[in-house]
Amino acid sequence: MSDVSHEDKKFTSMIDKKWEEKFEILNKIGSDEAFIYSAMKSDEYNRLSFKEKQKISFNIWAFLFGPLYYFSKKMWAKGSVILGSIWLLASFFTLIESIIGLTLPNLIYWVPSAVICAQLANYDYFRKVVHDENMWPGLPSIFSKPVGLIGFPVAALILLLGLSTLSPGYVAESKSQTLADVSGMWRADADGAMVSISLNEDNKVLSINGTQIPVSVQSFDPDNHIFTLGVVLANGKKVSWTLRQIFAADGSFTLQMTLHDGTQDHLSYVRDL
Repeated sequence: MSDVSHEDKKFTSMIDKKWEEKFEILNKIGSDEAFIYSAMKSDEYNRLSFKEKQKISFNIWAFLFGPLYYFSKKMWAKGSVILGSIWLLASFFTLIESIIGLTLPNLIYWVPSAVICAQLANYDYFRKVVHDENMWPGLPSIFSKPVGLIGFPVAALILLLGLSTLSPGYVAESKSQTLADVSGMWRADADGAMVSISLNEDNKVLSINGTQIPVSVQSFDPDNHIFTLGVVLANGKKVSWTLRQIFAADGSFTLQMTLHDGTQDHLSYVRDL
């Protein structure tokens, strides 16, 4: 056995042979005194074989399951901080998406945190078993208290959910659903005209008493539930009309149509197309 067994023999009865080998290697490169990334810069680490380096520097289960792997190893505090950090990082990427107006690849969201978990997991379990370490030294003390361990991931999740409403993917999904909701047969309150609206197909058409008017969706305001439609009049003039959903307490809604000259009318739902 290595020096680890002489310093703390208790852990040998708690882990299997595979973990004993990993602990011996971690102790050899100085992880007993230094953080893993610092230990990986040491001469002792450079002298390890490729197989030995892989044993301590990458944990496939932590890569796949992240904080869930930490929880399975009863590393609750570190797992909680990792979970909060993942959601905080996702919030950052979601904010970037809303700024640039593009949806980032899903890999961007999970690969960085998965790699970090994979690199830290063996070292963190070594520190837990040998030194009963629950949190990384140097972090603010609040992360070692229940208020921080619970509050941090909860706050990060709330932030993520809030920012998600700004992401292009969320807005696009909301827009698609609203297009389907407003498509149907409606009756104008002012004169009883029948208004057919078909916006959830490739060929978007608005029909008033059987007269079809090709339209396009110029913009969508999800906060105010307003579509701005591009309309070409019979004389060839291009104008903008708006459709706004006005919701009742029970969740049903009517439509307020505003024409380019300011004329407004309310539309009541009749049936699906």
